[in-house]
Amino acid sequence: MADRPDVLILDDEPNVLSAVLRVLREEFGRAVETTTEPETALRLLEERRHKVLLTDYHMPGMDGVEVLQRARRISPDTVRILITARAEMRNVAAAINTGEIFRFVRKPWDEGELGAAVRDAIEFHDGTIGRREEFARADAERKTLGAAVEVASAIQRAILPKEEIVVRGGAAACSFTPCEHATGDYVDAMPLPDGRTAFLMGDVSGHGLGAALFVFTARALLRSGLAEGRDLATLLSRSNRFLCSDMGGERFMTLFLAVFDDATSELQWVNAGHVPPFVVGPGGVRELKRSAMPLGILADAPYGAVGSLRLGRDERLFAYTDGALEARGPDGEFFGMERLQKLVLAHRGAPPLELLREVRAAVTDFAGKRGLDDDLALLAVSVA
Repeated sequence: MADRPDVLILDDEPNVLSAVLRVLREEFGRAVETTTEPETALRLLEERRHKVLLTDYHMPGMDGVEVLQRARRISPDTVRILITARAEMRNVAAAINTGEIFRFVRKPWDEGELGAAVRDAIEFHDGTIGRREEFARADAERKTLGAAVEVASAIQRAILPKEEIVVRGGAAACSFTPCEHATGDYVDAMPLPDGRTAFLMGDVSGHGLGAALFVFTARALLRSGLAEGRDLATLLSRSNRFLCSDMGGERFMTLFLAVFDDATSELQWVNAGHVPPFVVGPGGVRELKRSAMPLGILADAPYGAVGSLRLGRDERLFAYTDGALEARGPDGEFFGMERLQKLVLAHRGAPPLELLREVRAAVTDFAGKRGLDDDLALLAVSVA
């Protein structure tokens, strides 16, 4: 057992600090030191040059990225690990890509994953894995991948519709809150040659660059088919066949597609495995349930179940991705369908953009400091 602590842990929440300490002390014994103050951590690091520094990202006064950057200057050989929620990844990606940290552990962390990360960090420090040149090579690979993800993220932001969507004979709005740089959530609106408007809401399995590439491919297929005037069943069948053959079968996409006709206020729709959008009005809530398989699973899946409804002036169509349902509060409770429907129903008289702002604020407030565990896309449509 070493007299000098090998591991220094920094977290401003004593209960979290205690949980991390309990996990690590089971394996590393007394060679673990803790503090709740960033400045104290940096002072201890300067005095004792720990092998590993483990810090939370979200702290008052100085976030974890700044702590690790300063720690690198104080003790370059100390291996740095960051604990971060998925919703904070956008803020910490730059630090990861420039090699400021050895590894990150996502909240809620798994005990085995946390212990393995610290064990690998100590081994790396002691030179039993990697060596410095291997770390440099891995860092270069992370930079390359990070640059690709940044490009994908920029393209996704560029192709998103404006928050307020122009609709002949109606009003619409969308909202998009990603929890990572590149995302599998998809929201779109498109004026059609005959004057109608198409609305699309999708969710690709998984996250990251692969999911973003699937979104780009699906978007191109769907938009080209809509521009050609294809009916919904033909459009989805054709797009599904392409996705099954060209995307390798490793991912799939749930999709809600609706076409609004201002002349009749009619909405034609297909729900290909997506979480059910719903219409709220004086009569309550009507769910537009799943009517077909997601895209990209089975090449000959049928998509002929096209629904139709007439949207009243006092009604709102509301679509979303499962990030709204799966947001979790501090006690681990999910936001859930019942809470979401009650919220939309309570604000059904609001214009679409205002309605979405209310929903987004409620979901993010519910998640609190924990942040969202998944991307959040929202869409609302009303008749003028």
